[in-house]
Amino acid sequence: MSKTLSKDAGFFVSIYTILLRAYPREFRREYGSQMVLLLLDCQRDARTAAARRRLWLRTLVDLIFTAPREHLNNIRKENKFMRNLRSDLIAIGGCVFIIALALALLSYGRSHQVSSILFFGYVLDAIAFTGLVGNLIVFLLVKLTSLNPLRVALWTFLIVSIVPALAIVLIAGSDPTFNAASVVIGYVVSFLFWYGLHTLWSHKLKPSETT
Repeated sequence: MSKTLSKDAGFFVSIYTILLRAYPREFRREYGSQMVLLLLDCQRDARTAAARRRLWLRTLVDLIFTAPREHLNNIRKENKFMRNLRSDLIAIGGCVFIIALALALLSYGRSHQVSSILFFGYVLDAIAFTGLVGNLIVFLLVKLTSLNPLRVALWTFLIVSIVPALAIVLIAGSDPTFNAASVVIGYVVSFLFWYGLHTLWSHKLKPSETT
């Protein structure tokens, strides 16, 4: 095939390569060589000059219609990426703010002996711990796998709430001043808090996912 097309192949490839620049770069990288080979095969099958003119006319018409469409698809992909990035940054920032606020309130309440804050000390402690560990695990699993984000959040926060609560109760249970019920309640409230936030966030993202 290289001998029969040696005179025309260079001309067709050079012209078509220039025309392919109308497509987005990513599209050319993935499909450019295949499109060139397809055109060469069609050119080889076109026995007459009229057939070759019709081939190029179809090629130009196809380029006029498909190139703008591919650019539009590329813009949509970039916009979706930016929307996802913005949503991730908002979610991460919100979680960091909540954890920092819980730690700050807990530290202030303990240092100034504010009874109203100390009353919720176990809850704030659990929210800070499960928020830091749980959200990190959820973020990594959602980004690295195709698992359902809400289901990942459910099981992750269940585990990071139950395991430390049981560990604390077993380790400090012999201490007469230790309040096991408060620890358990704190981690239950923490689980409901973080899983509730993830549920609300997933409902907020649903409309944008359909676009």
